[in-house]
Amino acid sequence: MIEIKEVVGKKEIRAFLDFPARLYKNCPYYVPPLRNGELKIMTKHPALTFCEAKYWLALRDGEVVGRVGGVINRRCNELKGQKRVRFGWFDVVEDLSVAKALLDTVEQWGRAQGMTEISGPSRFSNMEKQAMLVEGFDHAPSIVSDYNYPYYPQFMDVLGFEKEVDYIQYKVPVKEVPERIKNLSAMLSEKYHVHLRKFPHKEDLKRSGKEFFHALNRSYSEIYNFIPLTEEEIDWAVNESFQVASVDFSSMLEDENGKLVGFAFCLPSLTEAFQKAKGRLLPFGWAHILHALHHNRNVDLYLTGVLPEYHNSGIHVIYHQQLHEAFLKAGFTCAFTSQQLEDNTAARIWPKYGGEQIARRRCYKKNIG
Repeated sequence: MIEIKEVVGKKEIRAFLDFPARLYKNCPYYVPPLRNGELKIMTKHPALTFCEAKYWLALRDGEVVGRVGGVINRRCNELKGQKRVRFGWFDVVEDLSVAKALLDTVEQWGRAQGMTEISGPSRFSNMEKQAMLVEGFDHAPSIVSDYNYPYYPQFMDVLGFEKEVDYIQYKVPVKEVPERIKNLSAMLSEKYHVHLRKFPHKEDLKRSGKEFFHALNRSYSEIYNFIPLTEEEIDWAVNESFQVASVDFSSMLEDENGKLVGFAFCLPSLTEAFQKAKGRLLPFGWAHILHALHHNRNVDLYLTGVLPEYHNSGIHVIYHQQLHEAFLKAGFTCAFTSQQLEDNTAARIWPKYGGEQIARRRCYKKNIG
């Protein structure tokens, strides 16, 4: 018998957070998130002012064999004219009946709230982890993406879910900057009157944090599942991201009037550091992370974009050149892109740099009306 139990107390929360580490104990590709960070997202995220969230555990003979979260984003549903419940935090043993029991629970809750569709995996917004790995199971993800076993998408197919969108991710070798890229960058800068913003100190970069996410709101306006971040969410994102931001690996483009029109945020890869930390900063997790920030061969490209009026202009080449040169100086040999929608024209640049597709992730949907 499978028992579905709602997470309501400290004991259940601890079990909810502990389960993935046990499930993926012998998997070399799993990257455990920081427990305190996960708990903070679940209980204190500013999106909870307009989102409803519930969490459940699946137990068999008293042992946890799966978990799932459900989110109803009222603001997103209103803006997009949808009646959707989302599922996320989905982890399960290789047993279809357990997966069905968990997802059925989310569906039933959503239906009781008047929802007619279920979608996911996703959480409160695009700024959290979303999508399920369907290709690339032999690669460890960056810390902003989830890993899952190959049987997960098999379960989704059997349970009647269908693809809504796919994200792809590239591994790009860091080689010398081609001369044609330098020439193109200079030409685009002159043509569109845009240039790189200078950041003499890290505090100067932090002060641009809010402007960064306001530009992101406009740049990502047409992206799947995205709704503009509220001021509270922007404050949260600035605090979470710009505490570890690097002047060398962040780039912003401004026009002749000083208005931000393009942006890129990158960090040395923390994948191995998080694996060594095993979900905890203490006693030595912080040391692994600090070491990775200063001694690394890999870099992750997290957030990049340009304002809508510059779409298809090619000005992203300008910050790509700057970052490329910074990566070479830092000794990076590989860059890993964030997951980008498969129909995103901006992603077509990576094969030109010798990029190799290493992962595909999928968001699913299902009618529950």
